[in-house]
Amino acid sequence: MMACRTPHVGDAVAVARALLQCEEGRRPFVLAKILREACRANWHRRETGAFHPIWGDGSLMTAALRRSVVDEPLLDNADFRRCLIAVLEALDQPRVQDKHIGAVGSRSSRAGAISSPQSVQ
Repeated sequence: MMACRTPHVGDAVAVARALLQCEEGRRPFVLAKILREACRANWHRRETGAFHPIWGDGSLMTAALRRSVVDEPLLDNADFRRCLIAVLEALDQPRVQDKHIGAVGSRSSRAGAISSPQSVQ
């Protein structure tokens, strides 16, 4: 999981709505950008006690809704389902802060990393 605020289902839906507004080829870029902005805003909020002036409170919903989004479609919309799946899969990826906001500690401190063939002991 990432250093963003713990997401709720509504956060994932909001990000999927923002992705649905984009051209399909830009969606991975926009998704990564929303995740980075939410994580950076959350870091700012934790460090300063104030919301980030641009990216808000550190939630994915706030980062997503500052963009143009479509009205929430029904789940019979295959394109919306693909966007929602992309968001959920992104939430399963390794910690975003390790790459983007310079978290303290190494990747090897994460659970399971020690047994990884890439870890250096």
